[in-house]
Amino acid sequence: MFLMWSEETETSLTLFANVLFIGLQIPSKEESMKKALCFLLLGSFFWGFASITPALATEEVIKIGVVGPMTGDFASNGHSQLTGAQMKTKELNDAGGNYKIELIVEDDASNCDQSVNATTKVITRNNVAAVIGAVNSPCALAMVPITQRYETPQFTFGVGTAITQKGSKWVFRVAVGAPGQARELVNYAVKKLGQKKFAIMYADDEYGASMATGFKEALAEFKLEPVAYESYPRSDKDFTGQLTRIKNSGATAFFPTGSYTASALIAKQAQQLGLKLQLLGDTGNASPKYMELGGDAVEGTVIVEPFTVADPDPKVQAFCDKYRKMFKREPDGWVAEIYDTVGMIHAAVSKAGKTDRKVIRDYAASLKPGAPYKGILGDWYFDSVGNAAFPLYKVQIKGGKKVILER
Repeated sequence: MFLMWSEETETSLTLFANVLFIGLQIPSKEESMKKALCFLLLGSFFWGFASITPALATEEVIKIGVVGPMTGDFASNGHSQLTGAQMKTKELNDAGGNYKIELIVEDDASNCDQSVNATTKVITRNNVAAVIGAVNSPCALAMVPITQRYETPQFTFGVGTAITQKGSKWVFRVAVGAPGQARELVNYAVKKLGQKKFAIMYADDEYGASMATGFKEALAEFKLEPVAYESYPRSDKDFTGQLTRIKNSGATAFFPTGSYTASALIAKQAQQLGLKLQLLGDTGNASPKYMELGGDAVEGTVIVEPFTVADPDPKVQAFCDKYRKMFKREPDGWVAEIYDTVGMIHAAVSKAGKTDRKVIRDYAASLKPGAPYKGILGDWYFDSVGNAAFPLYKVQIKGGKKVILER
């Protein structure tokens, strides 16, 4: 309870203290009755005092759980997730209003068991209104039964197809899923680059398998099949065997999918083996770390992403400048996606006038082409199973920077 101090408050408390003191000095034969009366007066005074005294702070708090890899192989993505949330939270809280955002952050280190434990914790202990996470598909998928059980909206950036196919009405993907990304890449590679011989190499997890399957299905729409189709364990560091087979396949375009760390390492080893292929990348390779780790080996890669610092739009550039000033790094698609997600959650609560989990879920489900959420990603909404719909940029790495090809 917060009390607004005033001269009247001080006078009232002084008067009450005098009454209480007198009450406690009552002769012994009447002591029990008088003390009871005195303490009854004490309770009545504070009950009335609390009811007529305005609160110091009237804002309600929207608690949002942020579960992601703050450490480990996907730490750059996790940092994007966190800073995007922090940037929007600061903007909203500084603007004032009836609702403040509080972020409850948990590091899952890209370990699915830790994702499950962290999700359970923020829901049951911290009583969050929504959960944001995870950035990688296997962990996001592992979280779905937890958010469904506790009827808590989950907003994820994992693109694995299965995430939104488990029948949960509480999960939403704030990203273009694997089939959509693959279709955009294949369409561009075939129609604009004239490619026909594709090699696919994927991490054997939900993310990699979903992307590889989506790419293969997109090729089939052009009556094409991959000339090489290779997988690798997520923990592998040596890809010589797979790359040798790809080299002998006659491929002219290469789609490696997995973490940005693995994709950059694959590109470097392919270069060492003398492979000269057109590299193609999904949003996993949109991280600035892909360019940093891959160096000149990733030069020329064509990538799809929902947001790019190369967009000359003044609104986008103002966003980028503000982010750079706050965090001393370049924003990426994950930053933009979580930035918009926090804004959308706040909009849901503000519209309904209560911090209710179902209110947030219903608001997200109500977004549609004619009534989208308007954010830094543009106008976007969710389809009937919770997949976000927004356009993707096609960009190419040239001279260590991204250049827009089309949107």
